[in-house]
Amino acid sequence: MLKDGLVGTWQLVSLASLLPDGSRAHPFGHQLLGMLMYDKHGNMSVQLMRGDRARFQSADLLGSQEKEAKAALDGAAVYFGTYEVDEETDTVSHHIQGSLFPNWMGTVQRRKAVLDGHRLFLRTEPLAFGGSHAVVVLEWRRLTPSST
Repeated sequence: MLKDGLVGTWQLVSLASLLPDGSRAHPFGHQLLGMLMYDKHGNMSVQLMRGDRARFQSADLLGSQEKEAKAALDGAAVYFGTYEVDEETDTVSHHIQGSLFPNWMGTVQRRKAVLDGHRLFLRTEPLAFGGSHAVVVLEWRRLTPSST
């Protein structure tokens, strides 16, 4: 079952957006950091970001300059909530409770999921991304065993 196979911790391997013209883009670059966690109780969280984001001039957590803050925000996606799996369509739905991108709070983000051994591929529905609409494809590598 897909739900049992998702449970665990996953490390981001790649992220690509598929644009309407058929081309691929890498909006977070090739130096990626990311972790995805699903627990057996239906909770989930995801953090992904560019690995090459510039450091802020200030060490103060609330002391960033406007340009620094915008670059950091644009180079990351972070959210958490609950999830449910539709086994018939191999779809995982993320019910977002909190997000760095406030527009996603209270929404459901659906991902087509494919498990292949210790790899997980998630494919978004078309979404506004980088000034266009794109399907985002993420590859994850399992870090912890599944619950099965």
